[in-house]
Amino acid sequence: MRFTLFVALRYFFSKKNKGIVHIISLISLVGIGVCSMALIVVLSVFNGFSSVGEKMLSYSNPDVLVESKTGKTFSLSETDLGKIENTEGVEACVKVLKETVMMTFFDTQKVVELMGTQNAFARFNRFDTLMRVGEFDLGNAENPNAILGYALSLDMGLDRGAENMNLLLKFCSLKKDATTSIVPEENINTVSANYGGSFMTAGDMDANTVFVPLSIVQELLEYDEKTVSGIYVLVKQGEKTDKVKERLQNLLPQTMVAKNRLEQEPAYFKIVKSEKLAVYLILSFIVFIASFNVMGSVSLFAMIKQNDIKILTSMGASKRRIRSIFFALGLILSSIGCISGLLVGSLFCLLQQCFGFVKTGTRGLVIDAFPVSLQAVDIASVLLLVGIISVVCVGIMVKRIKCE
Repeated sequence: MRFTLFVALRYFFSKKNKGIVHIISLISLVGIGVCSMALIVVLSVFNGFSSVGEKMLSYSNPDVLVESKTGKTFSLSETDLGKIENTEGVEACVKVLKETVMMTFFDTQKVVELMGTQNAFARFNRFDTLMRVGEFDLGNAENPNAILGYALSLDMGLDRGAENMNLLLKFCSLKKDATTSIVPEENINTVSANYGGSFMTAGDMDANTVFVPLSIVQELLEYDEKTVSGIYVLVKQGEKTDKVKERLQNLLPQTMVAKNRLEQEPAYFKIVKSEKLAVYLILSFIVFIASFNVMGSVSLFAMIKQNDIKILTSMGASKRRIRSIFFALGLILSSIGCISGLLVGSLFCLLQQCFGFVKTGTRGLVIDAFPVSLQAVDIASVLLLVGIISVVCVGIMVKRIKCE
C-alpha cells in the first residue's frame, strides 16, 4: 500500500512531462473542486433560507401546539392546564382561539384571521419586538384593543397616530343558530375593539391577522370561557422540544395531540427538503460528469507510462498492483479537488455569514443578503458523495488499463 501510494504521488507531483496530460489533470481537478464548492454553497444557502423560514414561523407557531385531533376547538375541561404548565421543560402556556371573520372600519371591509389570546402572547412569541405602531396591549374585555398586521392596517386606512384616536374596529360572524331572515343583521354577531397598533413580521400574518383579547373572540363565536382552539407551549431554553412534546402527549387524552413546529407546518418543511434534495441530485450528476475528466486523466497517464508499467511488470509487480497505482492516482486527483473546493466554498460561506456581501437585490424582503448556514453534515455528505462517485468511475477505468 505504501509503495502504491508512493508511486502515485510521484506521478502526480512529477516535474517531468508537464504536457497536455498534466493540463487535463489540472482541468479535472478544478472541475471536481468547482462542483464540490457549488454543492456546499448551495446546500448552505438552502440551510440559511430554512433558518429564516423557521424564524418567521416562530412568530406565529409555538414550540409545541396542543390542539384537538377531531375539531377546530376543544374545552379546557378536557385536560388539566395546570399539569401542562408544570410539565418538565415547559416555560409558559398561552390560550388561543382563532377564527376567520369579517372586519369593518367605516366603509372598508376585510376578511381576517381573528386571534383571541392573552397579553402574555407578546412575550411568548417576541411580538413586543415586532411592533411597528403602538404597543402590544390587548386591554381587557371592557376596553379591548385590536393589534393588526402592518399591511392590513394600511389597507384599512390606519396609519401612524391612529392608535391614539380610539378608532373602533368591528368584527362580525354568523350566529350559530342563523336562519333565513329578512333582516340579515339578526343572524350576525358583532363585537368591537379599539385600534391599538400594528406589528410587522414580513410574512403572511401582516396582511390578514388581528389579535384581540380571548374573551372577545369567545363572545363573538358564542363559546364559553373554557373553549379554545389551541394551547401554545413555550419550551425552556436548553430543553429539547421533542422530549417536552412527548411528556405533554403522555398527559393529554386520546382526543388531543401535541405538535412540534415541524408537525404544525408539514407542507412547508417537505417543500424545503424536496427542493434541497432535487438540487443535491442535480449537482451530484454534474460531479459525475466532472469525474469523466478524472477517468480521462488516469487513462492518459497510463498511456504515457507504458514503459514504467513494463519495468514494474518485469520486476514482478502484479496487474492488480499496477492498476492500484493508477487507481490511487485518480483518487488523489479527486480528493485534492474535492478538499480544495470544500475549503473555498466553506470560506465563502463563512464570509457571507459574517459580512453578507452577496445581496438579494430585492427590496421588501426580510433579509437583504443571501442567508447562509454552514453545517458539518453537509460537508460530510459532499465528501462522501464525491468519494463514492470517484471510486466507481476511477475503478471502472483502471480495469481497462493493459498491464503487458
